[in-house]
Amino acid sequence: MDNFKLAVGALAADLIKHSANEAAKGYMYRPSDKDELAQTLVSSDAFIKLRTYWMGMGLMEETGFVHFRASIDDSDQNTTYKKARRFRATPALLELAQSYQLTAANVTEHFERCHSHASVLQVRSTKDGDYNFPKGGKLIKQSGPRFQERRTEVETLNRYLARHKFNLSDQPMLRRIFNCGDRKGFDFNLGGRFYCASDDDWMQMPKEKRKAIMIDGEPTCEIDVSSSQLSILYAIQGETLAYDPDPYQIDGISREVTKRIIVASIGRGKPPSRWPRSFNDDFISEHGYHPRDRYKLKDVVSSILARHPVLSSLEPEKLDWAILQFEEAECFLKAMQCLYELQDIPSLPVHDSLIVKQRDHELASTVLKDEYKERLGFIPQVKMTLDSGFAMAA
Repeated sequence: MDNFKLAVGALAADLIKHSANEAAKGYMYRPSDKDELAQTLVSSDAFIKLRTYWMGMGLMEETGFVHFRASIDDSDQNTTYKKARRFRATPALLELAQSYQLTAANVTEHFERCHSHASVLQVRSTKDGDYNFPKGGKLIKQSGPRFQERRTEVETLNRYLARHKFNLSDQPMLRRIFNCGDRKGFDFNLGGRFYCASDDDWMQMPKEKRKAIMIDGEPTCEIDVSSSQLSILYAIQGETLAYDPDPYQIDGISREVTKRIIVASIGRGKPPSRWPRSFNDDFISEHGYHPRDRYKLKDVVSSILARHPVLSSLEPEKLDWAILQFEEAECFLKAMQCLYELQDIPSLPVHDSLIVKQRDHELASTVLKDEYKERLGFIPQVKMTLDSGFAMAA
């Protein structure tokens, strides 16, 4: 009964809070997978009951099933589509809440944000689904010393973050996701990127909006590792990526097209045989064309392989995105740990970049370079983006 009461409060608070989201017309997503719901206060059984009761009472409405992107970052090889419904509060529920002086603006003052059910370390199976709608891997239950060791690393980072103040609507909390847990030889050494586990997801924010993030009342900057996974691929093959000229600049081909084809090659473990999904309506709206209208894919791939023959060494399940992503994530893990140990410097990861206070940018850049050098044997090119949008080598 106590768990069901928690579920009632959690779902009500979510519905009320999301009612103010005009862009989503007050709707919120809820996954259909039982294992996904188990990571929240509203279990699958509780959600089925509440959905039946509240819709019957006219307190909640829903849409049919939809597929939504798990990430808006086209460079994230974990970008998948999840099956979910959208739900929103009806006017009747909002009027009932208002009678108790509960509104979207003050709901967080009356409901405590609870992370007790949040799994800060997850292991997922290999991605499933088709080319157009790749599905995220299923959750794989884990236990044992190695799992606990990895979980403790994330819990420690979250305790560090809790010591500092951020101008986000929810105290930031990290989750680390390892992938391909069903692959032979898996030992928490595939994938491993950090993701936001709290309510206000800074990783999903457009880069322009992230510039407004404040830490302890101070302005921040974002430190990016240039061509991170491509440079790691070079290092694994015993070579060094040349940053000059720009690795993504190839004569006769748009830089953005080159970059997305390289990202797709790493994600697939081989060069793409058709134009990647990332060249979608958003790309056309921003750039005014689809690459197929200007280039032949085979010619683009041929030019890229001539510039970066190391991409031919990619091989699914042997040398692919999961391996490169793990190496990258380990460098960022060590860098975040080192910054805390040296001077209690907080940082927010965004896959291949770190958000830190502007006054900490020099030390953070040095530490990040040192971790790449120690683990992979090369010093990456690191750039810092300031409030003005000006990027400079760090």
